[in-house]
Amino acid sequence: MRQLIWGLIAVLLLYGAWQFISALRIERFRRSRDPLLGKRGMSAGLEDDLFGYAPLPAKTPPAPDPVSPNHSTVVRNVAPDNSFDPFALELELQRLRREIGSMRESFEIQRQEMDALRADLERLAARPREPRVMTTEPDVSPEYDEALALARRGVMADVIATRCGITRAEADLVASLAARARQRETEGRLP
Repeated sequence: MRQLIWGLIAVLLLYGAWQFISALRIERFRRSRDPLLGKRGMSAGLEDDLFGYAPLPAKTPPAPDPVSPNHSTVVRNVAPDNSFDPFALELELQRLRREIGSMRESFEIQRQEMDALRADLERLAARPREPRVMTTEPDVSPEYDEALALARRGVMADVIATRCGITRAEADLVASLAARARQRETEGRLP
């Protein structure tokens, strides 16, 4: 039994070697027929014509259009084309229908988004304008707004520095600006 299995393995190896040699011979034969093929390399020689997938339609040059005797208009002979493939046309039609459907869906989504934006614009336009109140002193940068709000509440500079992520010197400066603003307010109130 063991000898039979080894014999079958040997036969299969010989058959594979024979197929490999046959393929090399075919390639060598093709290169001898086409001198440019040998220069491009072995992999460049593999063409689709070896595999015989589906026949391609023959390319025929279009016939010249006959000209009418008065040379003003061209008379075209329009013959029905019997070489169309209904299966290919049906596939193309289905592809186009899917594409149109996806375009309609994206158009509908965009239309809904535009309607929502229009409604937002109308709502914003209808809202009365409120005067903008400056929350910071003219001397203070907007990045210190939170620190200034804390300083106005009377929070210590150490707490402001740790909470806002600024240095102690910056927190002291913000606290002094808040104190100066409070002092101005109190001076303005007292007659």
